[in-house]
Amino acid sequence: MKSIFLLPEDSLKFVYNTSSIQQIKEMTDNDGNLHTRESILSNPSAYQDVDIVFSSWGCPLFDEELLNALPSLKALFYAAGSTRGFITDSFWERDILLTSAYQMNAIPVAEFTEATITLSLKRFWHYMTALQKGEDGDSHQTIQGMYHGSRVGIISLGAIGQLVCQKLKHLDLDVVAYDPFATNDLFYACGAEKSETLEAIFETCDVVSLHTPWLPSTEGMITGDHLRSMSHGTTFINTSRGMVVDEPAMIEVLRERPDITAILDVIQDEANRHSSPLRDLPNAILTPHIAGSKGRECFRMGAEVVKECERFLAGKEPITPVTKEKMALIA
Repeated sequence: MKSIFLLPEDSLKFVYNTSSIQQIKEMTDNDGNLHTRESILSNPSAYQDVDIVFSSWGCPLFDEELLNALPSLKALFYAAGSTRGFITDSFWERDILLTSAYQMNAIPVAEFTEATITLSLKRFWHYMTALQKGEDGDSHQTIQGMYHGSRVGIISLGAIGQLVCQKLKHLDLDVVAYDPFATNDLFYACGAEKSETLEAIFETCDVVSLHTPWLPSTEGMITGDHLRSMSHGTTFINTSRGMVVDEPAMIEVLRERPDITAILDVIQDEANRHSSPLRDLPNAILTPHIAGSKGRECFRMGAEVVKECERFLAGKEPITPVTKEKMALIA
């Protein structure tokens, strides 16, 4: 089968390493070159027999015009997370397999979250900030520590939330999760106590970690009242999306409550992170959206779509197929 790489040059070198590219060239008829929406539309006759597209961040819009120029397309392997930005209704009208490496992207987010939870239960951020100001911070008796009785709350049991729970299983912690769409069996498999309400997560947990995708229904889901209800010395972590949190309300609460800490890998306006009022709050720790795949971690996603292609060529079921219904839930 004939395949092409359809993505920007930066994405290719960051996501597909030499090994993955070589495997793709051995499995399929692939020229190893980069192709673009413009190159396809300017010479559609050269792409009539393309069966497979490999892509990643920067994937072009798969609208009717592009699809008509790729009439033989049977599979699109996407080496990244959400596909909402480039898949149209026209795509779903055709019998094309779509897969995503979002589960591979979940791994570094879960690792980042586990490390952050560990440091938060030691109140690392509070004492680090205090020492930088020449102070000692609160009494060490306010440290929750890593032992039974310390509660970690996980909001949403998607791919990342589930993986975080699995990573916390080996620690002496009480893990509680909130997800109104998850089954009891999933809570059990994650080793997490089920919280019936979102409010209870914030009221009873020492650390709360948010993993809810940004959807119209989840925008502003985390309110100021939720954060205000947290106990003394607790921590809120957001590696999801900034729009899931009522940010102005969060800023207000952080100003009122210097004892609680917010670890924010994402905020609403990431292009203007340096001018955000959050930057001036000592109890708001900002990182520049680094929890997801970065550096060599990105190669994991390229390797995953190679596996997907191998299965496709062998007539096997895909590992992570994306349907129209499922696409709306992938962050």
